[in-house]
Amino acid sequence: MTANSIEAVFFDVDGVLIDSPDVHVRFWLEAFKPYNIDLPAQRLHLEEGRKSMDIARRIVRDYKLDLSDDKLEELIRWKREQYRLHSPSGMRSDALTAVRDVKANGWKVGLVSGSVKKNIMSVLSEGELSLFDVKITAESYKKSKPDPEPYLTACRKACAEQQNCIAIENAPLGIESAKAAGMKVVAITSTLPEALLKDADVIMNDLNGLAEVLTLIRR
Repeated sequence: MTANSIEAVFFDVDGVLIDSPDVHVRFWLEAFKPYNIDLPAQRLHLEEGRKSMDIARRIVRDYKLDLSDDKLEELIRWKREQYRLHSPSGMRSDALTAVRDVKANGWKVGLVSGSVKKNIMSVLSEGELSLFDVKITAESYKKSKPDPEPYLTACRKACAEQQNCIAIENAPLGIESAKAAGMKVVAITSTLPEALLKDADVIMNDLNGLAEVLTLIRR
C-alpha cells in the first residue's frame, strides 16, 4: 500500500461498531441449554463472523447432537429475536468518531458483517446507517468468514481494489477473511486478547485515533 492509496475502510459490526458479542454468546448458550452440552463462551467468540447456520451446524457436529436444519432454523430465529431485544443500540462513541474521521479523509466506508440485515437495522439508527457507502450483511454472500467472499464482495460494491482497502475487525475469522482478500487489517481487543488477534497488521484497544493509524498504514 503506497501513500494516498486507501480507497475504502470496512468495519465489522459486532464487537467493532457496537458492544454486542456478549449478547450473541448469551443467547447461543440459552438456545443450546436444553441439550446439556458444555459450550464455552470463548468458543462462541471465536466463531464470530460466521453465518448463524454455519455456527449452529458446527456445534451440532462437534457435540454430536441429533438436530435437523429445521430445528436449527427455529433456534436461530429465537436467538435473533433475543438479540434484537437485548443488544445495545447505536455505535460506541469511539466507533462513531472513527467512522466520521474515515469519511472526512475522503475514503469510502463500509460495514461487513455476518449478521442478517434485520439485526443490523435493529441496532444502528438510520442516521448511522447512512454513514456507510457499502453495507454487506449475511444475505450479501454465500461463504461466510473466514472465506474472503464477504470482503471481496465489499470491495466490488465499493469499486475499490482490495489491496487499497483496510478492514477493522475484532475476531480471528474476520482477520483471516480480510487477509485472504488481500487487505490490511486493524484489530481491536474488544472481545478477545491480543494473542488471538496476532495475524492483524495493527492491534488497538479501541478505535480512538483510528484515522491517524490508517494514515500510517497506507505508507
